[in-house]
Amino acid sequence: MPESIVNDDVLFVLKLPPPFGGGEIAHQYIYEELRGRYRILVFTRAAHNKAVQGKIKLANILFGLKMALKVAAACLKKRPKVVFLWLPKDLPAFLRTAAVVSFLRALEVKVIGDLHGMGFSFLSRPKLKNFYEKQINKFFAIRTRSLSISNDLRSSGFNNIIAPVDNGVKAPNFVLRTMPTLTRPVRLLYLGAISEAKGFMRVLQLLLLLHENNIPFLLEVVGEWADPDFRNDAMEVISQNDLSPFVDFAGILIDEAKWRAIQRSHFLLHFTRWDGQPLTIIEAMAAGVPSIAHKVGAIPEMITDHKDGFLVDDPRQAFEIIGRAMDDRIDYRRISLAARRTFEKRFTIQRYIENSEKLIMVNEHVASDAISENG
Repeated sequence: MPESIVNDDVLFVLKLPPPFGGGEIAHQYIYEELRGRYRILVFTRAAHNKAVQGKIKLANILFGLKMALKVAAACLKKRPKVVFLWLPKDLPAFLRTAAVVSFLRALEVKVIGDLHGMGFSFLSRPKLKNFYEKQINKFFAIRTRSLSISNDLRSSGFNNIIAPVDNGVKAPNFVLRTMPTLTRPVRLLYLGAISEAKGFMRVLQLLLLLHENNIPFLLEVVGEWADPDFRNDAMEVISQNDLSPFVDFAGILIDEAKWRAIQRSHFLLHFTRWDGQPLTIIEAMAAGVPSIAHKVGAIPEMITDHKDGFLVDDPRQAFEIIGRAMDDRIDYRRISLAARRTFEKRFTIQRYIENSEKLIMVNEHVASDAISENG
């Protein structure tokens, strides 16, 4: 389709940074690559951050109302056949989105939900199960990040089309031209929201093990604190154990500054207990930086253990991996090269955008649940 012609049959509803989470960055890529070809409705919140995301706050309620009204108005004006819309994991935002989807269904618009995480945080509450099943099945299709997440979504009660489609990132050329070499001190990277849920305390447990065993290290922390109380607890651990000289809090880094932080690292640490298909791991792969990550969400389908990264259950296992790598008992260069190859095979921006475009055409031709291959 010529770029001068806008496809009015499709409306992308995108949430762009900030905050700089994986979902927002993934939508930024869609916006940059597909604007001018499809109708796109963009939402962004300059003052928003991880500390208030998903909570019942006046600003969040007003944002939800604004979002619902703008989507409704855009669809009444142009009457698209398909709307691509982010699918929140928290209950308040899910309720808002469910209302929007009900309205669009009345207009006979097919809605494709974009699910970035493992699932929905509120499904542990049995009283919401019936409500959830009724609302979720108003989506014509849902995009997930892996076959395992797709299976979980199916078992949760979703009966319509599920499309596992890999994420992708656009890596700058200076990253793709280099490959890290393991040196001392080992340079570790934490990239993302700094919180208990994302595993930052487990990262500190790893640092304690390295420190106690005289393995030299530096940790660069890129991201924002998700909770002030957790920040106080984490900083107390760092102070009490004399870790301050070895931990650098860089704050939020974007664009080239973020990629430089990844490029100068030896390992990405990703110890979260809840996740989808983290862009941080894909970004590290693009730079040839192996990840040490917990086996949650789509991560076991991204990383082949001891081939292009490492899968662990606890900080002790991560400590043993780093120790073996520093003693040359793990071929770091082989792992690094394999990580880059995995990126080139599965996670390029070109593949991501092509598969996203296939997904939005699901209303015209659907052969099976799988819109794209995931491996």
